[in-house]
Amino acid sequence: MRKRQLAWWLWAAGTVLIVLSWFDVVTPQVGWVGFAIGMCGSILGWGLRPPRSPQPSVDTNNDQAPKV
Repeated sequence: MRKRQLAWWLWAAGTVLIVLSWFDVVTPQVGWVGFAIGMCGSILGWGLRPPRSPQPSVDTNNDQAPKV
C-alpha cells in the first residue's frame, strides 16, 4: 500500500468514527480516537510531496532571438 493510500484510508476511517459518535453508535471516546486517526492521516497526506521533475542543466531558450 502506498503512503498516499494509507493517508486516505486513515482519514476516511477517522471520519467514519467521528460520524458514528455523532449518532451515538459508538462512545464519544471512540469519536476522539477517530479524530486522532483522521489527524494522522491528514498530516501524513500533507507531508507527502510529489517527486520533482529533474531540472535541465542547460538553457532551453537558446532558440529564441536575443532581446535588445
